[in-house]
Amino acid sequence: MHSLIPWSIAGLLTCAPLLPAQASPTALALDGVRIIDVERSRSSAPRCVRIEGGRIARVTRPGSRACQRDAIVVSLADRYLMPGLIDMHAHLSLGPMVVRQEGDAIVMEALPDDAIAEHNAARLVGFGVTTIRNPAGDLAAAARYKARLADATLTGPESFDAGHVLNDAGLPGLATGVTTTDDVRRVVAEQVDAGADWIKLYTGLSPELLQAGVEAAHAQGRPAVAHLEEIAWTDALPMGLDGLVHLMPVSPDLLAPADAEGYVASRRPATFAFFEWWEHFDPDGAEADRLVAAFDQYRPVFDATLVAFHAAFVQDRDDSPYRRDAERYAHPRLLANWTDFFTFAIGWEPADFERARAIWPKVQRMAARLYATGARMTLGTDMSNPWIAPGVSLHREMALLAEAGVPNARILRAATANAADALGAGDRLGRVLVGHEADLLVLDGDPLADLAHARDARAVVLDGRYLDRAALTALRGEE
Repeated sequence: MHSLIPWSIAGLLTCAPLLPAQASPTALALDGVRIIDVERSRSSAPRCVRIEGGRIARVTRPGSRACQRDAIVVSLADRYLMPGLIDMHAHLSLGPMVVRQEGDAIVMEALPDDAIAEHNAARLVGFGVTTIRNPAGDLAAAARYKARLADATLTGPESFDAGHVLNDAGLPGLATGVTTTDDVRRVVAEQVDAGADWIKLYTGLSPELLQAGVEAAHAQGRPAVAHLEEIAWTDALPMGLDGLVHLMPVSPDLLAPADAEGYVASRRPATFAFFEWWEHFDPDGAEADRLVAAFDQYRPVFDATLVAFHAAFVQDRDDSPYRRDAERYAHPRLLANWTDFFTFAIGWEPADFERARAIWPKVQRMAARLYATGARMTLGTDMSNPWIAPGVSLHREMALLAEAGVPNARILRAATANAADALGAGDRLGRVLVGHEADLLVLDGDPLADLAHARDARAVVLDGRYLDRAALTALRGEE
């Protein structure tokens, strides 16, 4: 459960009568709202939504006495109500990427930081994100965060957590190195014992170790998600892999043979593949068709994280919106790290940025094709990586998908019901239904018509508590 900040008294005085000092209402009634049905792409006639004990207790006609009885009533005539947003790729506690010397060795690390987690958590809620999947991080830090939610010493979203990624080499704070199948089974078991909800598999694993990771995760009753490069998605999905992350499938095996040959012969190491691979890929060609068919057949949980790559592609521009977001909402230690040292475009020259921007229409086209499949499409940002600011970047992701041609209704469903189902929590999250947890957004306009309405929420309901504009402004650090 989430922790809660106090009711905003100023906000309540504008919409509800004063209550006797001895009255302690435990219910909240949102009266006159139009409920967004993200799965049927429609909004309801005005309704009254009664919330008790952090859950939706009743949905009935506006003005209903049964809805309003002994409740704090918030009059929201012709406003809109939708489920809270879910960021499926948010590294909540990830600290700066640093390099230090340890004896004769040079060590990279990204250690967890509880202050960064608290900063991120507040801003996530301030922008309407009420649930996250932390797809890789320190499980001890995740446990500390959950303990602080439970004792109400911070405000933040519910978090579903993976531990360190399993890779061919370790990186303190982020990755555990494995070299054998026995290593894989041991690390997966240790992570589950430490509270892991997911197992994250990474780019350096061989096909044998990737398969072992999937099997070990399933043996422990956990889903496996992977960030892959050399291993083609079409080869990994038949292994039983549950999810994929990042629309950056840079494996040569996903290219036509002649294109693969040219790509391998000319490619450079590191992140130049972010555009060099796409220069050889046709998003409407036979290889793209094969990828789409695999998504339809195996239905992976998938978050494209377009925002993470677009931020890298335009970071050289003085008018980059991602830089502005980061300067305003990112933790200062992360911002300094991205400015002085760590980005996804280390070593890029001006011509590389131009090439990257030139292939962006291909990325958009492939996103539109994949989000039209029967896969379990969700949204993610890769929060805490360069230029990705908490909360606001999820709205940037939504806008990028809309620009790519993904319908608004599909985007909203990916950000709510699809994500809740992928987390195994669709029976309590991601929908405005009686019995579901009251994690909700109150909006002034219909997000099915314009996604921008979701970015500027009138209020967020977090575990049944109403956070008005003043409270959200404070959470975003905009006071």
